[in-house]
Amino acid sequence: MPREEVDEVWAFPGVRREGREHGVAVVTRRGAGAAKLVVYRARYTLQLKGQDRGTIAVALEETADAPGELVPRVIEGVRRRADEAGEAERVDLGPWKAERGGQLRS
Repeated sequence: MPREEVDEVWAFPGVRREGREHGVAVVTRRGAGAAKLVVYRARYTLQLKGQDRGTIAVALEETADAPGELVPRVIEGVRRRADEAGEAERVDLGPWKAERGGQLRS
C-alpha cells in the first residue's frame, strides 16, 4: 500500500508467550478521493529465543471499511476478537512518511 495512503496506525502492547512476542495493530488507509477508510489488522510474531531469534512474521488483513468516526469502534472490536490486553496507542507516522521509498505490503 502506498505510504501516502496510510492514514493512522494504532498498536496494541505486545504479548510474550513461549519464547515469542505476538502483537496486533490496526492500520487505516485512505485512497485518493475515498470517503471511507479501509481498515486492516496487522499481526506480527517475533522469535525471541533459540536458533531463529530475531525472525519476524507479519500478516496484514483487510477487515473493514468505515467512515473515520467509526474507527475507534473498529479498534475496540479488533481488541476484543484478538483478546489483547491493554489499549491501542496511536503511532506517530511523521518520521516514516518523511522517508523516501518503500510501501506497506498487503
